[in-house]
Amino acid sequence: MGKKLEGDFFLLSANELESGKVVFYTPTGWDSDSTKALRIHRNELEKFKKIVKIDEDKCLIISTEIVELDDSGEIKKLRDKIRNTGITIDYY
Repeated sequence: MGKKLEGDFFLLSANELESGKVVFYTPTGWDSDSTKALRIHRNELEKFKKIVKIDEDKCLIISTEIVELDDSGEIKKLRDKIRNTGITIDYY
């Protein structure tokens, strides 16, 4: 989680260790549905990083990422959009 943060609100994403699925931190734990994800203000990130560390230590998740949101509350970066929705082209 070392990238430069510019926005005010973020999601936390990771890979679920058991299934490999991309998951997002929600008020009730980790879920693959990003619409359920907790919107975290910049000032609260350190608190949630500690929660994430506990789940990493329990081997529930790996590869945690801070997902920046734009002013309209949508995922800002293409890489994070792809992690959320999957690939953006059809393969035959």
